[in-house]
Amino acid sequence: MCLDFHFHRYAGLSSEPDTLNAPLLPLHKPGTPPPKNRRRIFIAAATLSFVVSLVLIQTVVVPFMRSSPHQDLDPSHSATIPSPLPTLDPKSPSSSTTHGDEEPLQEEGNKEHNPFLTMFPPRPPMDQERFLGYLPHSGFHNQRMSIETALQLAAYLNRTLLLPPLYLCDIKHYIGWKTPSILLRRWESLRRTKEDEALCRDYDPTVLPPKTQEQRKAMSKQEREREKICRHYHSWTLTPWTYFYDLPKVLEGVVGVGHQLEPIRVFDRPNMSIAWMAEQLGIQDLDKEVYWINDTSRFHVRILDDSEYDYRAHPEPIPDPNSWKGRYENTMLLSDLRARPERVIHFGSLFGIERVEARSESHQALQQYITNNLDIWNQPILDAAKHAETEIQKWIVMTGRVAPDFLGAHLRTADGGFKNVVGQSLQHIMDWLTDKVHQDKTRYPTSAASSSIIGGRQDHNEAPVVEPTFLESCMGQPLDSPLVFLATDVHRPRVSPVMSEYWQKFPCTMILSDFPGSMEILNGIRNTADNVHMLPYMTALMDAVLAAKGREFQGTENSTFTNYIIYHLWLEYHPDRPRPLPIQ
Repeated sequence: MCLDFHFHRYAGLSSEPDTLNAPLLPLHKPGTPPPKNRRRIFIAAATLSFVVSLVLIQTVVVPFMRSSPHQDLDPSHSATIPSPLPTLDPKSPSSSTTHGDEEPLQEEGNKEHNPFLTMFPPRPPMDQERFLGYLPHSGFHNQRMSIETALQLAAYLNRTLLLPPLYLCDIKHYIGWKTPSILLRRWESLRRTKEDEALCRDYDPTVLPPKTQEQRKAMSKQEREREKICRHYHSWTLTPWTYFYDLPKVLEGVVGVGHQLEPIRVFDRPNMSIAWMAEQLGIQDLDKEVYWINDTSRFHVRILDDSEYDYRAHPEPIPDPNSWKGRYENTMLLSDLRARPERVIHFGSLFGIERVEARSESHQALQQYITNNLDIWNQPILDAAKHAETEIQKWIVMTGRVAPDFLGAHLRTADGGFKNVVGQSLQHIMDWLTDKVHQDKTRYPTSAASSSIIGGRQDHNEAPVVEPTFLESCMGQPLDSPLVFLATDVHRPRVSPVMSEYWQKFPCTMILSDFPGSMEILNGIRNTADNVHMLPYMTALMDAVLAAKGREFQGTENSTFTNYIIYHLWLEYHPDRPRPLPIQ
């Protein structure tokens, strides 16, 4: 299958043409003695290593040894949580971002693993191993919420999660919720032929300047067809979740949380087809070995946690139709799922923060651990955010801001129901910022002279031909005008008519395009599996990181992006501060 070709390359095979069909290497089973000739090599190597070690002990400084970042993983977990690949050469293009001879800007990222390769290589199912599957859909943060729910449910049921890839795309190729049969067809349609690969891998029309009408007329039929095919080719990509997040930390770290005694197990599922699942798991009869939960709506069923509460004796109260819980049309008991004998329990959607209830204290602790510890470890994003923070501290001094740091905000406008409430969402942020200005005047008093406007900004009634930079907007503004970082999907926000009133009131607002140095760190990164440009997907997360690092934050109602900042990133960057209140 063409789909298999793409996925297997992402799963860890070489991208060189002569090795695309190489057989997968079997995993070494702990305790299995190697062949005799290998044992002789091991003995000789061990003897040489011992001699070299005696010399190194005398010459290597002990503090350096203590500072080594390598940590051995428990070999008993190697079947599901393999050790990362050997440390990459820091001079290699695929290693962490460096700047000359300097150390990486941040140390907590993923440096020891090629981020586009799965950290969970193919393996055969273990004896008596049972699985949990689901179908991803919707945008980045909806998929993230679904995988958090799936990890939570896999732990509750003591089943191995069939780990899907992360689907990234432009708006035209968005896969929203559909019934399972339609979702499966949409996933099956994500095919790339070898001909498409040869035609488009090194031709990306999405990053080329737009053509004039005359240039398009001058194109041949073949050129137009190639551009059409390649525009689709570069409009979507798939990555492992470990490209962005430290998933191994979550899988192992749950041990001891609540009543969890073992790591959460995963089985990499690079191909979402049912045929692939049946072949890899050795399923002979799909009807008997797979328990299907087929959604008929986006909020079809909710799983109730009856591990310590008897719902049969005490039915759940009538849900509030205005709450998340009230959106679900049906309920299912956790105990009933635990009793299912099938090898695979397969859901359609697992989207929704209340999809799986955490009623018992142990389950609440497990849910909170998973949500709070799925940390970003993509090194370029961390480096780009650190670079931007350095710039912000310089600008605070240059513009004479009286407050010591910046405020974070998020405005979503472009899709779903957000388009219909843009004015309301923007006004909510403006009211919040106005309130913060009054609070800052009390906390950080300044003289009337220093608060006067030294130089005004261009009249907003006259749209500038060239979009102004942050410094052009902020220099000369009152010193108590708040410094704000705004994460937004508004196109060219500084010249957008929608935001003209906002800029008049809050000119010292930064947006992502104000940080070309950070963008340069991210620009040029391409998925090694298909050569798709990763910048559009990485900037969204960097937007979230910077907004979350503000001293306070306000977002957009019902936005999963906003909720991601409030419920996860805020806790990571401000562990000792109260979480921002969800928007009501």
